[in-house]
Amino acid sequence: MATFAELKSEGIKLFGGVGAWVFDEWKMLNHTFFDGKNKPGAIIWGSTLHGKSLGYYHVTENLIYLNKNLLRPVYPTNDLKWGIRHFNKRVASDVLLHEMIHQRVRQTGGWVGETSHNNERFVEEVNRIAKLIGMNIKAKIIKQKTIQDELIWHVEPGCLTLKELSDFPYSSRSYNYYYKKQ
Repeated sequence: MATFAELKSEGIKLFGGVGAWVFDEWKMLNHTFFDGKNKPGAIIWGSTLHGKSLGYYHVTENLIYLNKNLLRPVYPTNDLKWGIRHFNKRVASDVLLHEMIHQRVRQTGGWVGETSHNNERFVEEVNRIAKLIGMNIKAKIIKQKTIQDELIWHVEPGCLTLKELSDFPYSSRSYNYYYKKQ
């Protein structure tokens, strides 16, 4: 197993300053939100699965993929419909934090549930971290419910939708958060 220093050095070789930044950011987020307990793994800047997500955590390899478009200005195109006009380090940091939640859940026993987002352990982490960053939000597992003989996914009033849960924390930040001076 590679050390943090070895992983960061490899990140710098592959991605230069962005490689250094992402490992420093991972270390800060790990200390701030996970008491330094997440085990480091490689962080790759490139295309995510099908190029449609901002990040991805590969559970069997302890590997975080971050979409390479996160750190440069990108204007929306037909295949980039993420709703944020210019990507920046704040967005990248939130995507990294999201993937680190998956990392934490995996490294502490994994998850059981509908999806990697709609499960008790992920929801608990979202609620815990939301409080730490001052967000007044609530997440609960979204369950199926029969209403008028139709089975639907029911979101309890005042709780995050599955899309919001799947995109936490960037789905719950104010739009202006990403455009404050960095």
